Amino acid sequence: MKFISKDKLGKLIETLKSKGYKVVAPKLKEGVILYDYINSVEELPKGVKEIQEKGYYRVKFEGNSYFNGYVHGFNSLKHFVHPVREAFLKIKRDLSQEVIFEGEKLAFLGVRGCDLKALKILDDVFINKNPHPDGNYRRRRESVFLIGVNCLNPSKNCFCISMKSGPFIESGYDLSLTELKNGFILRFGTEKGREIFDDIEGEEVSEEILNEEKNLIESAKRKIEKNLNTEGLSERLLDNLQNPKWKEIEKRCLACGSCAMVCPTCFCYEVIDNLSWNGEESIRVRKWDVCFREEFSSVHGFPLRKSIFSRYRQWLTHKFSYWVGQFGEFGCVGCGRCITWCPVGIDITQEVKEIAGS
Repeated sequence: MKFISKDKLGKLIETLKSKGYKVVAPKLKEGVILYDYINSVEELPKGVKEIQEKGYYRVKFEGNSYFNGYVHGFNSLKHFVHPVREAFLKIKRDLSQEVIFEGEKLAFLGVRGCDLKALKILDDVFINKNPHPDGNYRRRRESVFLIGVNCLNPSKNCFCISMKSGPFIESGYDLSLTELKNGFILRFGTEKGREIFDDIEGEEVSEEILNEEKNLIESAKRKIEKNLNTEGLSERLLDNLQNPKWKEIEKRCLACGSCAMVCPTCFCYEVIDNLSWNGEESIRVRKWDVCFREEFSSVHGFPLRKSIFSRYRQWLTHKFSYWVGQFGEFGCVGCGRCITWCPVGIDITQEVKEIAGS
């Protein structure tokens, strides 16, 4: 590891670009922080803080020199490695087929621990624990460079400690950064990361600097108010599928699917075939779908989950129970996005406690 001054952040971005990467980082755009393409360090949201509460989001300008005063923003890496809409196969009239792949070499800068873990979960879904690995997803992941950032300003909706995803990141990155008052601690986690690490000038990390980092991490942990007892949670939820609390949630839930859209691990999709006007070719497209849509559960045109409470139950139990049976891990990383962006402020941690017990 090494200590680098804040003006070296621009050098890091330029080095990544020189290696052929397009850089994606949190960016202030249309009133929200979101992952987007950047060309220079000037596009990073410096001196900006996010305020996230139940069904509430605002950005606040504090005018300081910190690049990472926010939490994690609206979207996630999922939007880039598992696109909202993706054409993946062309079939012609003569039945010949052509695989379609649209990808690029991406370097993600400023990734929090929750999003790093979410990416690992998606890797398991599409590649590592899938008997039929997704070729397009794998090709995208192979060209990704990850720069994690230790989260020092968690929101009121974060519960990453319960889900073992943060705030301090210990693995899953090529490079990692901890922002201090006068610079960053830079670490590498892979050989690919070390190549970039060696290109950035820095100083030896002193005991004083390490103590500053330790104090900041401990402070961040104390800021995390929400928690979830995950011990035996999968079984506890299955024992409560008929709990009357599910129908209480139906009185508030709009079945809008916002929680699934912002979730960094929800991966459900549907596949459609778009036939050309002259019938010469058909393009097979995969696009995101959500289990909150009534037609999502349709079999022979009949939806199996007609009620809102049954669809909410499916979503929540998939996250904390069925996912464990499928992949041996929870489908939640404790980022709190579903709480922030729920228009009626449903708190998933509170609902789980009331249904399955704390």
